[in-house]
Amino acid sequence: MSFAPYGLKSRFLPIYPSGTVFAFDRLEFVNQFPAGPVNKRLMGVFFSLLLVGYVASAGFVAAGVLGSLYQLVTRQPPKFSFSGENLLAFLIEVFLCVFAGPFIIMRNAIRGRRIEKRPLGWLVASSTIAGMWSMCSGILVMNVALIVAGYT
Repeated sequence: MSFAPYGLKSRFLPIYPSGTVFAFDRLEFVNQFPAGPVNKRLMGVFFSLLLVGYVASAGFVAAGVLGSLYQLVTRQPPKFSFSGENLLAFLIEVFLCVFAGPFIIMRNAIRGRRIEKRPLGWLVASSTIAGMWSMCSGILVMNVALIVAGYT
């Protein structure tokens, strides 16, 4: 399909010549993708990595929002401690630690690197743990979001 006045060639449908729907369609590399034979296994791996990155980002955003909300309400940063005043407070703190854990780990790791001058390996290890934790909590967050949106 070609839109001669605009010089657009595309195998993707629908393409509108106004440029409002597909902003990247005017770029040549998008118009030529895929240019040659595609290794479907490799494309599957790239898609899986993209999906893992998206889910981990969703988990880390949820951790940051929950940690910031806790700090806004209580005027103290979230931490891995349980006061045990009553059962409801204990359950809220467990919920907070489960979902805001990556935020707490990264905040402590960055503070440890800047203030206490901890080695870089400490920061890398903390980032890895927080990333994996974000991926796990992101799966749950995305499942809840899909259920709320009506997908089963």
